[in-house]
Amino acid sequence: MKLSIVIPVYNEEDCIERTLKKTEEFLKSKNIEYEIIVADDGSTDNTKQIVENFINDAGRDNIKFVTENKHLGKGYAVNLGMKNATGDYTLFMDADFSTDITELEKFLPYMEEGIDVIIGSRRIPGSKIVVHQPFYREFMGQVFTWIANLILRTNFSDFTCGFKCFSFKAKNEIFSQQKIMDWSFDAEILFLAKKLGYKIKEVPISWKNDPSTKVNLFRDTISSFIGLIKIRIIHINLKNF
Repeated sequence: MKLSIVIPVYNEEDCIERTLKKTEEFLKSKNIEYEIIVADDGSTDNTKQIVENFINDAGRDNIKFVTENKHLGKGYAVNLGMKNATGDYTLFMDADFSTDITELEKFLPYMEEGIDVIIGSRRIPGSKIVVHQPFYREFMGQVFTWIANLILRTNFSDFTCGFKCFSFKAKNEIFSQQKIMDWSFDAEILFLAKKLGYKIKEVPISWKNDPSTKVNLFRDTISSFIGLIKIRIIHINLKNF
């Protein structure tokens, strides 16, 4: 089985090399055939140069940097990475390691079982929050989850954890229909996964907050709520709607 790892980035010069090193070390230790795709959302810092230097230093032909030099949102970067992924399964994960690559070990049995969509959750038994967000952020996240499930007629415990894995077939079908490119893209891809009939498994993970997050609470919360309405309108003709 070949695994693709997609890492969306936007101005991640402070952490991307460390993340690539640790990801590479873990995958090699598990004897997993892999590729890593760093998907750029139009970074303006040295992220591209750092990644390209990392690739060239050891002739790593299984690591790619992809970009269209546009800043359109995290959902755009994830989508770009997914379109370039060739693995039997593709995992996308945050560059800041809020969920460590070692948590992938919990996903492997479900990949071997053939589950189409495997998502990390911070809100089911067995999960662990190592470093909490401020109270108001956690509260807003819970409110968003409740409203998203209400509007989308779903039943997910955690929409926005940035650690999700898709089979090749599910990846291609879901992300080819993705229309939302901002922070509410997570809700859209899970909505699509359910409505398209894929097997979905929520897995408890260990997670830590990154205080340097680029999420703007007010702006991105409003945008995400609007995104939920857009999802229902855009996919109104989807089967089982």
